This record gives sequence, C-alpha cells and structure tokens, in this order.
Amino acid sequence: MRIILAILVVVVGALAYVRLAPVKLTAVTLPTAVGDYPEAGGFTAVRDVSDAMNLATVEAAMLALPRTVKVASDPLTFVTRSRVIGFPDVTVVEERDGKLAISAHLVYGGSDLGVNKARVLALLASL
Repeated sequence: MRIILAILVVVVGALAYVRLAPVKLTAVTLPTAVGDYPEAGGFTAVRDVSDAMNLATVEAAMLALPRTVKVASDPLTFVTRSRVIGFPDVTVVEERDGKLAISAHLVYGGSDLGVNKARVLALLASL
C-alpha cells in the first residue's frame, strides 16, 4: 500500500509541475527561406507576407485558440497548453525581410504527435 501511495504522490507531483511550472523561453533561430521545416517535437513554416498575413492578424488568430496566452512581444511568443494535463507548447512568430515565420515546439518530451504541425498549418489556412 505504501508503494502505491508513493507512486501516486510522484505522479501527481510530476503532473502538477508540468501544469504549474513557468515555461522557460529560449532563443529560437528561425529559417528565412519559404517552406515547411518539420523537426522532432515541432514544426516551422515560413511564408511570404501578404496583406492578410501579418503579425497583427497572426496574433489575433493565436489568441483566439483555446488555452493560448501571449507571453512575449519580441519576438511574438505564445504558450498553448494541452486540454487535460496542460503540457505547454511554445509558438514563436517573426516577420523579417518580407517573410513570416511561425515555429511551434513542445517543452517536455520527445514527440508532440503532430499537434504543433497541425496548429501551424491550421493557423496559416485561417489567414
């Protein structure tokens, strides 16, 4: 019984840490050539800027997503948390030299199961 209780305490503690710990933002170097860049635990898309696709419209679209908050303005950075456990994903948006780069990646773990790619592509499709 003590072993089960100890395991339960460890699991609940780990879940609480993931849900409540502040997300540490790190510098991200985004590609500048137009294209899609899949990576382990994330996805980056670079597109030419248009009238409908600029930082203001991307910010509004990101903030309309559920469980998403803006955490920085330079570069434009958001944290989106998963529904049940609250795993954080970080999305960075930059506009540079007529290009718009959107990069989303996980914070914990090794695979995001395609969630970040789906979020970035859906965001681009909505613009």
